[in-house]
Amino acid sequence: MHMFLLGMISMGSAVAAILFLRFWRTSHERLFLWFAAAFLCEAMNRAAFAWQGAGDDATLPYLLARLFFFLLILGGVAEKNLRRPLPR
Repeated sequence: MHMFLLGMISMGSAVAAILFLRFWRTSHERLFLWFAAAFLCEAMNRAAFAWQGAGDDATLPYLLARLFFFLLILGGVAEKNLRRPLPR
C-alpha cells in the first residue's frame, strides 16, 4: 500500500508540474516555471524513493531534496514579489 501511495504522489506531482508548465506557456509568468520545476523534482524524488524500496523517508538525502523543493518555491515567490514592474 505504501508503494501505491508513493506512486500516486509521484504521479500527482508530475501532473501538477505539467499544469504549471501549461500556465507558464500561456502567461509567460516565471512563477509558474518555478512551481513546475519544484513539482517535477518532487515527482522524481518520490519515484526514486519508491524505486529504492521505500525504507525510511526521514533520511538526510530525502530531507535535503524536500528542502530544495521548498526553496525553489520560496525563490519563485520572492522573485515575483521583488521584481520591478516594467516602465510603460
